[in-house]
Amino acid sequence: MKYFELTEPEAAMPLALRLLETYGLRGGKRKFLQFQVTILWELLMIVIPKIVFGYRSQDLVIRGLSELLFQLHIMIRISIFAWHRFKYESLIDIIRKVYRKTFSTGGDPTSKSIILKFNQMINKQSKGYFLYIMGCVSLFSVAPVVQSVIIFMANQSRNGTEKAEYVTMMEQEFYGLDIRGNFGHYAIYVALAGLAHYYSASFFAVTGVIIICGVRCTILTFKLINVRLSKLHELPKQDIRDELREIIDLHVDALRCIQLLEQIANLAMVIQIIDCVLIWISMILYMRNNLGVDAISLMVLFVALTGETYALCDLLTQLTSESLAVTRAIIDCQWYSLPLDVQKSLSFVLFRAQRKEGITAAKFFFMDIERFGSVAQTSYSIYVVLKDQL
Repeated sequence: MKYFELTEPEAAMPLALRLLETYGLRGGKRKFLQFQVTILWELLMIVIPKIVFGYRSQDLVIRGLSELLFQLHIMIRISIFAWHRFKYESLIDIIRKVYRKTFSTGGDPTSKSIILKFNQMINKQSKGYFLYIMGCVSLFSVAPVVQSVIIFMANQSRNGTEKAEYVTMMEQEFYGLDIRGNFGHYAIYVALAGLAHYYSASFFAVTGVIIICGVRCTILTFKLINVRLSKLHELPKQDIRDELREIIDLHVDALRCIQLLEQIANLAMVIQIIDCVLIWISMILYMRNNLGVDAISLMVLFVALTGETYALCDLLTQLTSESLAVTRAIIDCQWYSLPLDVQKSLSFVLFRAQRKEGITAAKFFFMDIERFGSVAQTSYSIYVVLKDQL
């Protein structure tokens, strides 16, 4: 498990960067070619068969579309990030600059301690999130294979007197192969499509980790601002102006991080909301009348998507709250006892800090817990209408 160990306590987002390098989103043209080949493989092994070859019956169309939407959600989101990967590098550079200034000679010991504790926390959270998502989506893919192997062995013990029907990882046909009745064809399908499903799970987890790390580091920057503002009035008068200058630079860096995150993720966020509504409705419609093993597999995707959407909305709510907390920190820093020119500079920071900051869904609305509740309520309302019509 050395891959997940925090070997550099003062490094900025080491796990996220390692994951990006592993999956071809960082490290030069050859690495990025690896990512492009992987996306093409997913397209050929999962998306095209589900679109082109249709489904066995009308009852399975809803399940197939649910899985297709989920797969497209993953591919679109990772592709959006790949398009904006250089902006993420700019975000990393800003965070590194903040860390470098904090750990330089004469840096605030409290800020150093906060960063070290934060790095331990974010490494554990990212590791837990990555393993949770990989576990959920892998369970979705592995369970049908295990079930099919058991069916094959049971059929062999009966000398093949009954025709076996094997369980596919997703509801789909596969380039004319008899993947449900012929175990040799099924093995070919698992070997080819299994790799695509692994990378699909990986991309789902990786995009979550990089967004979480980026937002968490931005929240940390605002916390450092608030800590330093709380100590501003305690400094000798000759040091106050230098400290305020550094605080203002830190605030500019934090706002720049939000701007970069907004550019990277705002389109992905609106797609996340739309896909959540569509996938939740289709999954619920299917599971309402199909409570078998297939429904359990589909429930895994439902739980993974819902959990991730809630976690993102909760985290972005914290980001907005922490950015607004700068106003309270300025008010509480005994500004009235500071020199007049310092008060004037603080008033500009206060004015800027009062503006609501966060990540939006394509600039339509801010992503937060309230929005998650609205999406869930809207999904249920549409489901109720469709249930009566179908």
